[in-house]
Amino acid sequence: MMATARYLDSHCHLQKRGLPLATDEIMARAKNAGVSRMLCNATCEGDWQAVVDLAASSQEIIPFLGIHPWFAEHAERGWEERLRGMLKKIPAGIGETGLDKCCRTDFSAQQQIFTTQLQIASELKRPLVIHCVKAWGKLLEILEAYIYQLPPMMIHSFSGSREILQRLIRLGCFISFSGRLIADSKLHPCFLATPLANLLLETDGQGRPSVAGVMDGAGATDAPAQPYNQTLFSDEPAAISHLYQFAARMRGMVLDEFCQGIWKNGEIFTHTILPR
Repeated sequence: MMATARYLDSHCHLQKRGLPLATDEIMARAKNAGVSRMLCNATCEGDWQAVVDLAASSQEIIPFLGIHPWFAEHAERGWEERLRGMLKKIPAGIGETGLDKCCRTDFSAQQQIFTTQLQIASELKRPLVIHCVKAWGKLLEILEAYIYQLPPMMIHSFSGSREILQRLIRLGCFISFSGRLIADSKLHPCFLATPLANLLLETDGQGRPSVAGVMDGAGATDAPAQPYNQTLFSDEPAAISHLYQFAARMRGMVLDEFCQGIWKNGEIFTHTILPR
């Protein structure tokens, strides 16, 4: 039986699927779970066309093209113009980009790549998806310097403090929480402090086996492809329904009303790239 609630997965990486033949199954399970829209993010230039192709194959997938901080040093000369060129042809957002002090990528290179993508998003009025790990001070410094020309922004899989949360909200950011919200009670105070009008939810997933010890924070994994087993696919879009139910209970809201609020936020965030 089809679900009645309409869910948005505000951040996923379906182009990195580990089971190429399971794409139709992943989409079918998402549809049956009530997932009506998925914001699919690239992580490097090599992903861009795959994300575009996925979006062309399914109206439920909204494409985001960008360079993740982990891959900032691998960006090839001319990537900015190639990104601009694709964005002028395709209604896509920019992401996943950001800053990460826990990876080995040179931090100055990360800042340069991120700032360029922020500028492009501002120029083209495209929504921007931001990854941030242990670099909140520098991120806020950059965003606050652009305060009068910021694009729509989402902080994905938020894990910062209450003070950081309030500063991001003052900048107009949407704050997205992943499935970590269920497992990590330390996130609960910030989740409850986030105004409903700024809230989004995500799987940060790609429909691959979520095997303990091999998943990372950006949805990438070194796990080998395995035969389908429902218990392994805790990060695919269909799983977002469980996160919504948990989150609605935490906020003492009726599920349908909560879903409507998140859906509206997603439409505001992506309004410049939604199909017309």
